[in-house]
This record gives sequence, C-alpha cells and structure tokens, in this order.
Amino acid sequence: MDTSVAHGAPTQAVIDTLPTPNPDALMFKLQEALVPNGTFEYRTAGQASDAPLPRRLFDLNGVVSVLVAPRFVTVNKDPLLTWPELVPQVKAAIRDFLDSGDMAVPDTELDLGHYSDPIERKVVALLDEFIRPAVAQDGGDILYRGLEDGIVLLKLIGSCSTCPSSTATLAQGVERMLLEEVPEVRGVRQVEF
Repeated sequence: MDTSVAHGAPTQAVIDTLPTPNPDALMFKLQEALVPNGTFEYRTAGQASDAPLPRRLFDLNGVVSVLVAPRFVTVNKDPLLTWPELVPQVKAAIRDFLDSGDMAVPDTELDLGHYSDPIERKVVALLDEFIRPAVAQDGGDILYRGLEDGIVLLKLIGSCSTCPSSTATLAQGVERMLLEEVPEVRGVRQVEF
C-alpha cells in the first residue's frame, strides 16, 4: 500500500517500533530504504553534524546515540527518560527527514575492503550470512575490525553497544559459531575502533 500523499504533501510513512534486548534502545523499522547498504553509528551529536537524519534525532532531548541501517534506525535514549515521551518525537523526526529528500548519512559507505586472507574471508562471510542479520533484528550490528593472532576483533554498534547481554552474545553466539566453523579462530574480542 502506498502511504505517500501526492503533490508534495507530507508522507505518512509507516514506522514500526520494535523492542531490543537493551531497554534503553528501540528499533524504528521503515519500508523505505534510508541508505543503500551498510550501517552507520553516531554516538554524539558532533559525529552527526554532516548526517541529516541522525542530526535531526540528536536535536531531540534524551537521544544519546543513533544507528542508521538500510531499513531501520535504532535510537538509544538517556535512561532517565521514558519511551512513551520520546517515541512520538522520534517518529515525527524520521517522517520530517523522509519528506526532506536528503540523504540519511553523508554519501559514503562502510567499506571494510576485500580480504586476501582466506581465514578473514571465511570469518566475514559467516558474520555477514548468519550473525549480522540476527543482530540486526535486535536493532544493532557487529562490524569486523580485524584478526590478530587468531582473535577476531569485533565492534558492536546500535542497541548492541550498550546492551547488558552483549558479552553473552559475543561469547555464547558469535565466538561459539566462529570456533566451530573456523578452526584457526581462537576467540573473539570486542573493540571500540
């Protein structure tokens, strides 16, 4: 069903609000694509100065971080605020952004490069095929940041970065799978870069 209104009138985009394992993070799922691919995390308003959608969200009182993915936005809030007071404002900001015609983020893509190492290629393929889609359902993402002496370096972003169960996700989910599928992997470690 087309939810847009003709003649330049504001859209009435359907925005579904979905809980995440992190009580201070909500996923706002859209039918429209915000970016062609990749995930973009902004942990401060300063980082979002050139990113139209995150900048609008940081203008709201209580927004502490924003993750933009192709068809969802995850917003982390200040623990002192409640979602009922913030959700309508976030949805309005997203709708205003959609009406603007702007790009959600600067015209750049997360390019993790092509990996010549067969171990890295296998790790990234497993992350992309199995782990990242599952984590995206909870409003976050896991980015591959390298391999050092058999230890896979991963960065958790979106709702995952501040989730109380992120350590369990890494240890019981990601690490277990990588250890089983890639014998050269000795473990995983969360990094901030």
